[in-house]
Amino acid sequence: MKEVKIYDQEKYDWALDSALKALSREDKKAFMNRIWDMSVVSNISQTDILYMFAQSAYSTSLISSFIYGGHK
Repeated sequence: MKEVKIYDQEKYDWALDSALKALSREDKKAFMNRIWDMSVVSNISQTDILYMFAQSAYSTSLISSFIYGGHK
């Protein structure tokens, strides 16, 4: 991904944390609201932010599969 300037780091961090909490509660509306907040303060498109979440989820699953012995 291209490097971007985050205009309000504190709000971006809050939105990211809130988005992760919404994901754990499976609250799609709150999650998408936080994605919108993140895009406003970072000038990153919502699509790129969703891609970032997907990429980190994929990386995490690869790491956990490696640590815990892969797929059974």
